[in-house]
Amino acid sequence: MSRTARLAGRHAKQVPVSDFPPPDHPRRRPVREPMAREPMVNAPGVIVAIIALLVLVHIARSLLAADVAVDVMLALAFIPARLTLLVDPSRAQAMFEAAFSAGAQQMALTRYILSEGGTAPWSLLTYSLLHGSWMHLGFNGLWLLAFGTPVARRFGTVRFLALFVAASIAGALFYWVMRPNDVVPMVGASGAISGVMAAAARFVFSAGGPVFFGRAAYRGVHAPAQPLVALLENRQALGFIVVWFVINLLAGFASGVMGADGAIAWEAHIGGFLAGLALFLPLDPVSRARGPN
Repeated sequence: MSRTARLAGRHAKQVPVSDFPPPDHPRRRPVREPMAREPMVNAPGVIVAIIALLVLVHIARSLLAADVAVDVMLALAFIPARLTLLVDPSRAQAMFEAAFSAGAQQMALTRYILSEGGTAPWSLLTYSLLHGSWMHLGFNGLWLLAFGTPVARRFGTVRFLALFVAASIAGALFYWVMRPNDVVPMVGASGAISGVMAAAARFVFSAGGPVFFGRAAYRGVHAPAQPLVALLENRQALGFIVVWFVINLLAGFASGVMGADGAIAWEAHIGGFLAGLALFLPLDPVSRARGPN
């Protein structure tokens, strides 16, 4: 045996098991790695991009001269009478006669529409980029963030944008059906967001689906969608739909009573919501993978 080995054996001693710290001793506890911080805005990129676009458009409009801002609004806002003239130019005389006794503002808007002869079909979509105030934009942004997040995670960017565009157009068309001769411009993304809310209702109330919106919606994003018949039998879903319709109808009635008819475009909200309910199944990738609902 070498000298080094003899020295090691001379000084070595067996450490009793009792000398080791118990499992719950601080020296034996596992060290936790620091958790990664959640991002401040935990939403899909398409949601953040749409909100950012709406904000930038509103800022750009606020920086324009007053007369230029009005021209931009008239060019991009949806005006039902403009679409009516595009479909049936013979309605021009009836519009002019109706505006003659409706006041100076109505007459000015009617003259503007008649001078165009019915144009701007792009306004079926571009009206959703404009908002009447920062409060209007803020509420729409919050609703889009809450209800759009689970739908965008389920649909993906392309399908979500298709739903958003289709609901926007459907909202404008339903508004036109209800007010074909109206010359007051309509703006706001509420019609498109109403369609997103309807799409969310198709799966967020199903078994295992996310009851809450936002970060808590991760677990049930891919929950099976409920058929429309089953959706109406779901008390949570039916309650949500009924309350939504009642609020919108009351808002429209209240605006008329207070003399601000057309201030709340509840018709566009309903048109977008119905489109969201109808278009969910054709766009839903989860339902396609699982079979028809």
